[in-house]
Amino acid sequence: MNYEKMDSATQEITLKERKKLEITGVKKIESLNSEQFYILTTLGDMLVRGSDLEMQHLDVDKGLLWIKGFVYSIEYVDNLKSKKEKNSLMGKLFK
Repeated sequence: MNYEKMDSATQEITLKERKKLEITGVKKIESLNSEQFYILTTLGDMLVRGSDLEMQHLDVDKGLLWIKGFVYSIEYVDNLKSKKEKNSLMGKLFK
């Protein structure tokens, strides 16, 4: 990957042998542990799940994050928040 500062609307995700994950477009890490990383990116909130996950490198100025460990899944979770709001009592009242 080209690691120069990237355009704020671009993102690259590279997974090598399910053991090394490189993500660009990272704004902030909301939470992390050895089983999941919750990441705010330029294209939406991302959840990475796996085992023995460790942050190898973080450069928020350039938007880079490298994670090592065994990766089970990578997903954008923006829609999960809006679905929860729609299914809540207040969401149903204000349809």
